[in-house]
Amino acid sequence: MVLAVDTHQNRVPGHGGARAPVERLLLDLFERYKSLAEGLVAQYIPELAKADPGWFGISIVTLDGHDYSVGDTDEPFTIQSISKPFVYGLALENRGEDYVREKVGLEPSGDAFNAISLHPATGIPSNPMINAGAIATSGVAGSNDREPLRALLDMFGRYVGHEVAVDEAVLQSESETGHRNRAIGYMLRNFGIVEGDPEEVLALYFRQCSVSVTCKDLAMMAATLANAGVNPVTGVQAVEPRYVPNVLSVMASCGMYDYAGEWIYRVGMPAKSGVSGGVLAVLPGQMGIGVFSPRLDERGNSVRGVRVFADLTRAFSLHMLNVPNLAYSAIRNSHDVASVRSKRQRSGRALEVLGDRGARARVYELQGDLVFASVEAFTREVAEAWDSFDVICIDFKHASGLGDGETVIVTDLIGVILGEGKSVALSNASHLPWLLAAVSQATEPGADLAIFPGKDLAMEWCEDRLLAEDVIALDAAIVPLADNELCEGLDADALVRLENSCQEVQFASGDTILQAGEASASVYFLLSGDVSVMIEVPGAEPARLATLSAGMAFGEMALLGESSRSASVIADSDVTCLELEVASLEVLDAADPTARATVYRNLARKVAGNLKRANAEIQALSA
Repeated sequence: MVLAVDTHQNRVPGHGGARAPVERLLLDLFERYKSLAEGLVAQYIPELAKADPGWFGISIVTLDGHDYSVGDTDEPFTIQSISKPFVYGLALENRGEDYVREKVGLEPSGDAFNAISLHPATGIPSNPMINAGAIATSGVAGSNDREPLRALLDMFGRYVGHEVAVDEAVLQSESETGHRNRAIGYMLRNFGIVEGDPEEVLALYFRQCSVSVTCKDLAMMAATLANAGVNPVTGVQAVEPRYVPNVLSVMASCGMYDYAGEWIYRVGMPAKSGVSGGVLAVLPGQMGIGVFSPRLDERGNSVRGVRVFADLTRAFSLHMLNVPNLAYSAIRNSHDVASVRSKRQRSGRALEVLGDRGARARVYELQGDLVFASVEAFTREVAEAWDSFDVICIDFKHASGLGDGETVIVTDLIGVILGEGKSVALSNASHLPWLLAAVSQATEPGADLAIFPGKDLAMEWCEDRLLAEDVIALDAAIVPLADNELCEGLDADALVRLENSCQEVQFASGDTILQAGEASASVYFLLSGDVSVMIEVPGAEPARLATLSAGMAFGEMALLGESSRSASVIADSDVTCLELEVASLEVLDAADPTARATVYRNLARKVAGNLKRANAEIQALSA
C-alpha cells in the first residue's frame, strides 16, 4: 500500500519525533515522481508484465542499521539482474579471483543486458553484469556445492538478514521464455566457459533471478556492501571483505549496462538494476539505497529509479569521488543546560527554573569533516529527541569541514526546528561562512535564531530563553546588600555595620574593575549591573570564567588571604557596588564576631557549590 504523505508537515503522525532531513527529502522525491508515467513494465517475461506500474518505493539503510523508507518498500518482486554482483561475490569466494577471471572478463561491453557479448577467440563474456557473464558466474558459484541453489539462497539471506525464497510463478515464466539465455548458455558450453550440462547452470541462473525481495531488502544488501560485507543489523559477514572492492568495481563500471558511463558520471555510486524495476546503489562506508518502480526505460533501467538517484546525489553530494576525511561520529559531545550551564552565575528562582527546565535546552558539539553518514546520524538524533527540547545550540568549533550536500541537510534541520517555533543558537561557525549564509538565506523573518562566536555565550542565550518562558526577570535594577549571597543570615544591626563599613563605587560598561596580578585587598558586593570574570589565555582571547549579576559578590577570595588577584573583572554594563576592604571586616569582627563567621560560612557554601557544579559538569561532559 502506498504511503500517503504531506510534504508540508514536519511532524510524523503517530510518533513524537520530527522528520529528519533525509526522510523529508525521500518524501519529497516520492511525491515528485509517483505520478511519473514514463516507461513500460517489462513484457518479455509474462509474469513480470503483471506488475502494477504504479508501485514505487525508496529505502535508505545506514551503516548503523537505520532504515528510511517511503512508498511500496515492502512489496515483493523478483531480484532479476540485481542478483548478479552478489553471485559474482560468491563465485570469488568459492573459486578465487584467478579462476573466475578465466571464465568472465571485467570490461564494460556498452551493450544491452541480454547482448551475446563473448570474446571471438576465447568465448569469455565481457563482464559478470551482462547475462552471458552472469550465467558463467552462476556456473562457477555453484560448482563447489552439492546444493548450489541452497548456497545461493543462504548467501542472499546473509545480505538481507532473513530467509529468502524463489518465486515459482516467475521462475516458470522465465524458464519457458528464456530462449536467448539458453542460446548463450550453450555458446558458453561450446567455449568451455560453462562446464558440464548447461541446462543445470541455466536452471540455477533462472532461480537466482527469481528470488523474491523487497525495496528494503535491496537497501540492506547495498548497505551490507557499504559496510565491508557485514550486514549492519545482524552483524553477519555476507561476503569476505577482500572481495567487496571487486564486487563494487564491476558494479561501478558495468552495473547499469549501456547507461553505466552516464550513471557513474552523474550519480557516482556503484549500482545494479533489474528488469523487475529494482535499482540498488552503494555509497561505500556510508549507506545503501534501494528504489523499486517497474516502469523501465529503453535500457531496462527503472525510470523513477534513475530520476530518484540523480536527485539524491545532487541534493546530498553523494558522488563516491567526493570523499573528505570521514569522522566516526559528528557528535563530539551533547548535554543539556541542567547538567552543564553557561558561565553566567544565577541565583534564586532562576536556578530553580534551570534545574527544572534545563533539559529542554540541548547542546550539541560537532566534530570532524561532516559527511553524509555523520550528519545524517546527528540530524536523526535531533529528530528522535524532538519533543524533549525547546531550544538547541549547535557548536561547530571542532567541525573541520562541511560539504554542499551536508550544508543542505543541516540548513534544512535548522529550518524545521525554527519553523516549529523552537529556538536555535549556532556557535563557533565563522570558519563555515557558506553554512551561515545558507542558514541566513533560509531563515524566515521573526525566527528565533542567534549566532555567537563561542559556545558559552550561546548557552547563556539558551538559558535566557528558558527563563524568559517562565517570566523570570533576568536583571533586577537594584539588589540591596541584605539580599547579597554573602550576607544571608546577618541580622539588621550587622547589616547596618557592614554597609557603613563599605564604600559605594560605580563603573561604566567596559571598565576594568579588578586586574589580574594586582593586590587583593577588597571584596565587592554587586548592587546593580553585570560583571564578567576573565582570565588570560596564552595565544588566544581572554576566556570568561563567570558572569555575575546583582546580588552576587566578587573579589571574595581576598577574604581567604589571597595576596594578588588571579583573574580580571570587567563591567559588562554600568555597575554599582559596595566595596569592603578586608581590614574593615577585621574591625567589624571585634564588635560582632558572629557576623564575620556568617560571611565566611556563606563564602564556604558558595565555594562548595561551585566545586559541586564543576564536578557535575565534568561528569556530564565525560559521559
